[in-house]
Amino acid sequence: MRTSLDEKIESDVAQSFRNRLYANGKSKNTVKMYGYIAQKYLEFIKFDRRKITRESIEDFKEYLSLELGYSKTSIYLYVRALQAFLDFLEIKDLGSLNPPKRPQKVPNYLVETEVSKILDSCRNSKEKLIVELLAYTGVRVSELCSIRVNDIDLENKSLKIRGGKGDKDRLVIFSDKIVPDLKIYIMEIKERRGKSEFLFPTAKSRKISPVTVERIIRNLAKRAGINKKVTPHVLRHTFATSLLRNGADIRIIQVLLGHASISTTQIYTHVDDGALRRSYEKYAPSY
Repeated sequence: MRTSLDEKIESDVAQSFRNRLYANGKSKNTVKMYGYIAQKYLEFIKFDRRKITRESIEDFKEYLSLELGYSKTSIYLYVRALQAFLDFLEIKDLGSLNPPKRPQKVPNYLVETEVSKILDSCRNSKEKLIVELLAYTGVRVSELCSIRVNDIDLENKSLKIRGGKGDKDRLVIFSDKIVPDLKIYIMEIKERRGKSEFLFPTAKSRKISPVTVERIIRNLAKRAGINKKVTPHVLRHTFATSLLRNGADIRIIQVLLGHASISTTQIYTHVDDGALRRSYEKYAPSY
């Protein structure tokens, strides 16, 4: 039996969903992923509005897990996206969906000697400054790419992060150690960055892309002889872990990383076994 027009969902509804997400200030990556997930679910139910049920969503989750081999983390993202999509369609009678619990993975990080090796493998001031900003401030790669020269306050050793995760601005502090490299680099690019306001402009005066930064970090780690998978996010984890190891309060780390919730930051308390052992030995009871 054919589905009536009233029950058939228009094929371009996923694009309308994307437009709504953009209008609500969601990031480009979120819009792209949520739109893709909405499209895949619509294809799964063959664009039949009658099939938007909790049962079909559970079937879709089962398909993702058993047929495609998706992890709990991936399925969690899919459910979050579908909840936003149902809200967009104004379908309220299904209630709140239950995403699977994501496994708490201990983040990968580097030891200080490994970061030093990566810095030593840099061939120019641009590569070195990219590594230093990631390792000494813990900024996200998207935030690094968006840094403008005017956002940098060399005197107070701080920089403004505009529109970070959750579209929030925040202030980031950087180390004395990178001030000389920042000054030299800014002087070097003053003439050749043209009309670009970005710290790391492309040849066309646009900002550098996260993919380019990831490739730079990957190649530097390989050149430094580090066999681990090294990404900009690994350097962010390294920054947080180093702060914790050196005695920083977890709430300070939360602010520096730009985490909305301290529960996100608390994963780092499970990382540094050395700090855990030292704290235990210092505070353990003596019966």
